[in-house]
Formats: sequence, structure tokens, C-alpha cells
Amino acid sequence: MNDMPMGDLDYGTTAWDGDRVRAMAEVIADRGDTLLTVAAVHDDTTMAGYTEIVLPQGTPTRAQQYDTAVAPAHRGHGLGLWVKAAMVRRLRAEHPDVLEIETDNAEDNVHMLAVNHRLGYRSYRRTSQFQLDVPAP
Repeated sequence: MNDMPMGDLDYGTTAWDGDRVRAMAEVIADRGDTLLTVAAVHDDTTMAGYTEIVLPQGTPTRAQQYDTAVAPAHRGHGLGLWVKAAMVRRLRAEHPDVLEIETDNAEDNVHMLAVNHRLGYRSYRRTSQFQLDVPAP
């Protein structure tokens, strides 16, 4: 996730381990939302890619796409498309009331934009983010 294209923005790097992943899942559950994950595992030991969707409590027709990532060693084989398509199938089977999935992408992330367009996502809003480095006094 730390190497996804973000244009000129610098969000720094964040290290994720099992404890941090479990803590984030607990935060989502504590607020009453449902977290769904689809992952592709390589050699039964290493996660090659995954996608996550959150079903916010009280909005049964809208899902929020959280992360989708593919490990660098597994890129270029359509894995991002595969895990996102598998998630859509899972949503239809387990949560048939979901009618919309909201996601966002940096304009520079051409690979994920292509995945989303191929799955039928369409743009409905643009936002801008600005970053200012404030020098120390």
C-alpha cells in the first residue's frame, strides 16, 4: 500500500503487522460496521493480494471500498481485478441489498482506475487534496 501512485502527495509509510490489522478490524466492529476481506494467497503462506469492503451500520445499500493491494512480486497478472471481482460476487451472495460500492483513487493510479472501470465503476465526484510542508520555526 505504501507504494501506490499518489501524485505529489506524501503520506509517509505505515508498517502493518498482524496486531495492527486486528486492531483496525476491532475499531470497525466496535462502531457497528462489517468488514469483509477477500485475499489471494500464494503457496498457502503468503498473501499476494487482497481487497476490503466495509458495510457501514445503518446504510444497507451502500458499501465502502477500503483497501485493495497486490504485493509487488504478484503485480501484472490481473490479481487486483480478480480480488475485486470476487468481492463483488461475495457481496451479491451475502449482502444482496448492497446496490452501490463507493471507492476512490488518485488520478495517477492508472492501474487501479483501469480495474475499477473494467468492473463497471463510474466517476461521480472529484475531490482535491493539497499538502503543505510547514517549516520548523
